[in-house]
Amino acid sequence: MTRRAAIYCRISQDRGGAGLGVARQEEDCRALAARRGWEVVAVHTDNDVSAYTGAPRPAWRELLSDVTDGHVNAVVCWHVDRLTRSPRELEDVIDLADRHGLELATVSGEIDLATPTGRMIARMLGAAARHEAEHKAERQRRQRRQAAEAGRVAGGGRRPFGYEDDRITIRQDEAALVREAAGRVLAGESLASICREWQARGVVTAAGIPWKPAGLRRMLASARISGRREHTPRATWEKTRPLLGEILSDAVWPGIIGHRESDRLRAILSDPGRRTRVEGDREHSYLLTGLLRCAKPKDDGEPCGWGMVGRPRNGVPRYVCPNTPGTAACGGTATVTARTDDHIRDMVLTALDSPTLTRRLHGTEVEDRELYEEIRADEEELEELARDMGERRISRKEWMMARTPVEERLKRNRARLARSSRTAVLSEFVGGFEEMRERWEHMNTSQRRAVLTACVRAIHVRPAAPRKRWDPDRFVIDWIA
Repeated sequence: MTRRAAIYCRISQDRGGAGLGVARQEEDCRALAARRGWEVVAVHTDNDVSAYTGAPRPAWRELLSDVTDGHVNAVVCWHVDRLTRSPRELEDVIDLADRHGLELATVSGEIDLATPTGRMIARMLGAAARHEAEHKAERQRRQRRQAAEAGRVAGGGRRPFGYEDDRITIRQDEAALVREAAGRVLAGESLASICREWQARGVVTAAGIPWKPAGLRRMLASARISGRREHTPRATWEKTRPLLGEILSDAVWPGIIGHRESDRLRAILSDPGRRTRVEGDREHSYLLTGLLRCAKPKDDGEPCGWGMVGRPRNGVPRYVCPNTPGTAACGGTATVTARTDDHIRDMVLTALDSPTLTRRLHGTEVEDRELYEEIRADEEELEELARDMGERRISRKEWMMARTPVEERLKRNRARLARSSRTAVLSEFVGGFEEMRERWEHMNTSQRRAVLTACVRAIHVRPAAPRKRWDPDRFVIDWIA
């Protein structure tokens, strides 16, 4: 009986994208099938897909389905390692051969899965392929780390924003945008706000598409824009590449922003609380949404405490306790938006216009400089440890033991820097009352909220007095110490 054969071709990496490797495999496999007198009824191709990493292989799943359904009873491939580099998957193929009478033919040599000797040879070839794949992966990991330690340019792909195609020369028009975005984030503006404004100006990424908050966040958090080389071992990835890698060296390319500015950006943008605190998907049309809290007493005497939201009434914008069904909100407090925003602005600016706060901000700047120096010292220590291991002055075990306390200290200090960065916006804002008032008028909603959240934890709104059209005493600010 003429066997119905399926050809399976796979190449792990197709750098040119032309598919020439799998085309050559298919040609050789068709010639082998013709010599055996088999009818080729299907060709399954996984191009540029690794069998070692465990990445999905659609054509491999189709091949197994064809065998299970009885559409084919023979498989032709160039070598056993083209089928799989996993001993577990090879056992699945052997099981299919037992249950369905599957015959396997390889261009590189005869393998008879119907005999114990043939299965032993297949397993030996599979184990050798797995060993070679693991050894190759280890070499590549070491090469990538060595390149990072030397500060060399990484890999291929699209050029990074702010640099020319050589990845070294600064593209000045884009570099100006990087500096602008960095300054705006450090001033407390949200990524979403910057992206909206850039889209209106027609600013696009290196790929020619509009900026989105996630992409802008990754670009600004990259050590690349400060002229430093960072490295994240692929083995530590879960589903996507972590935002921050380990900074190993100064790079061969110049930085667009300074190291200290970059470290502050990385601390801000990696702060887990930032996305819920600042980075909404849309801009707040109401300035105090999320800051106002209803203080109307409930039946037990405790204040409602529910966050007030913006809702107009008869065309007049207001903040209200929402009284949403299924929640504990009382719905019994409201205040007009315009007068409330102006009143809170004046209270905050008055508080900021004080010598005490100026001295406190100066003290914070001194603490931040010391913190930054500690972070840089720990990063340099990690670089030294990496060089020591690379030059075999210490073992891998000694390297792991020495770096653990340094990394823990770095994590704590970066978290402290992220917390202090919330109040860093005030350093550029604070001045005389009229000066701050003028700056406030030129800010967008996102920037104003950054100033408010740097010094205000919450604003409690008591119920309105029945006979007063406007009662400023209703508002009690919970200041951040």
